[in-house]
Amino acid sequence: MSSSLVALCYGSALLLALALLWHFGPKSWYWHLLSIAGALAIGLVPMPKELNTPQGTLCVGWVFTLLFIWGIAAPAFAWLDHHPGLHHRTR
Repeated sequence: MSSSLVALCYGSALLLALALLWHFGPKSWYWHLLSIAGALAIGLVPMPKELNTPQGTLCVGWVFTLLFIWGIAAPAFAWLDHHPGLHHRTR
């Protein structure tokens, strides 16, 4: 598998997580905490033999990256949304 395909896959997960945060805004803190916990559970649980292929590893890594970035970047988006000096979006 080429490295550009791997970078494109993980980059799309990163961009999708940030786009979801930008468009919908951060949700309640416990959703983001559950997202981080789910990502860590996915990352720490051994993969079954059926998914232990390059394509399976890439899919599991994409889900891990999406959940982890969505959970970990939420405080930054909450700070940006409520910072008194910044322009607020209308919803």
